[in-house]
Amino acid sequence: MLATVAVVGFVLWRGADQQGQDMTIPDSTPSSNPRALPPAKSGGQQYDAPFVTAVSGDRRHFVDQAGQPLLVTGDAPWSLFVDLSPAEARRYLETRAEQGFNAMIVSLIGSEANGGPSDDGATYDGVAPFVEGDILDWNPDYWQRVHDYLELAASRGVTAFLYPIDGWTIGNAFSPSSERSCEEFGVRVAEYFADLPNIVWVMGGDYFPATDDLAEGSDVDHCMDDALRGIRSTGDTRPFSMQLGYDKSISTENPFWAARVDWNFVYTYYPTYAAVLEAYRAADKPALFAEGNYEGENNQPETPPTTDETLRRQALWALTSGSPGDFYGSQDWRFEDGWQGRLESAGTRQLKGIRDFFRTLPWSRLEPDDQRPVVTGGRGRPAAPAESMDVLDSDYVTAARTPDGGTTVVYIPTGRTIQLDMDRLPASATAVWFDPSSARTSPATVTSSMTTPGPNSSGDGDWVLVIRSPGPGSP
Repeated sequence: MLATVAVVGFVLWRGADQQGQDMTIPDSTPSSNPRALPPAKSGGQQYDAPFVTAVSGDRRHFVDQAGQPLLVTGDAPWSLFVDLSPAEARRYLETRAEQGFNAMIVSLIGSEANGGPSDDGATYDGVAPFVEGDILDWNPDYWQRVHDYLELAASRGVTAFLYPIDGWTIGNAFSPSSERSCEEFGVRVAEYFADLPNIVWVMGGDYFPATDDLAEGSDVDHCMDDALRGIRSTGDTRPFSMQLGYDKSISTENPFWAARVDWNFVYTYYPTYAAVLEAYRAADKPALFAEGNYEGENNQPETPPTTDETLRRQALWALTSGSPGDFYGSQDWRFEDGWQGRLESAGTRQLKGIRDFFRTLPWSRLEPDDQRPVVTGGRGRPAAPAESMDVLDSDYVTAARTPDGGTTVVYIPTGRTIQLDMDRLPASATAVWFDPSSARTSPATVTSSMTTPGPNSSGDGDWVLVIRSPGPGSP
């Protein structure tokens, strides 16, 4: 009963104030004559850390400013800008960077439904983003603070997946007077943050277009598109995507946004492999698992609470199904009392071990192994992309391998014996078992029939099997 009440509260909170998504926005000139906003005061820092800056040439992952593959290891502090003091933001970002996080999902404007203290977009200490609600009349104090926090993130190697307009602020703090004002807002946002190297653009967020013609788009679709057009008009080429609604969605499912997004935002409360594989096969774009079940919460009232095993499965299924990284979220996306004491959790420790291990692999060359699979038996039944199923109710084995067959990675969520096609594996291949709950490895002998080693260090049955060509660099 307690778990059910908590889940319902979460769903109602995140979905409580979405009436703005059906607002009518006239197509006319902006109604205001806003004052000029002083440029942000920047620390003038030089950043050595890699940031997500572009989509790779093969359209399957992201690259940094040097053109090198960058595995996304994300968190979801939605309301960081409006809920935290400078000292709190510094502590949060320092801790997450130490835990291996290099990305964060965050809303530019606050609302109660995205974790903020109020629907007027004001911060915890009453600093509002706009003067009298005019989206083109900016309060310099608010925008300087956001810039400062983004600089803090950059100094710690964290890329902000930044939402200029989200599904909760639209019609509340963000209430445009015209579509033209949406475009001008986009111009202002891009110009104000042009000096920062650590931004990826996202819009939507629990977004359900209020239209009978998805291809034509709603007024809110057009507003967000105009804002994107304004961003692009400044010469800004940073990657963009759209987050649609729960319980499962991928950006290119929506015909209005399919050609506009640079990467697929995969959002699912179900077993992640299904939606990630669908997105990977559907479009020549990165299919990034960017939101699922959060630690300390569960978004389906009929299913068990989210566990550490849930978090491991979400990440490992995604990473072995074509996702170029993964995002984690916790109950502290809205920074409720006591959040500081919950920063160090078993879930974050286990995810760090998983992500660090994947960085030792040729992860950017891994492809889903679901067409002519290496694992020929013992895989279990795959869930359909939109099949309503708790993460812990699926036992499907996923696998990925490099095109040359030199590395194969198999995620086995429950204890069992699997069969392998030895003709598809390198001669004299070496293998290790990786325990995703402890990050420890143990050697394995490659045979056509392989059985998981038993309970892992958490007492669960999930393991990762890595098979590689012999020689230097083998794990």
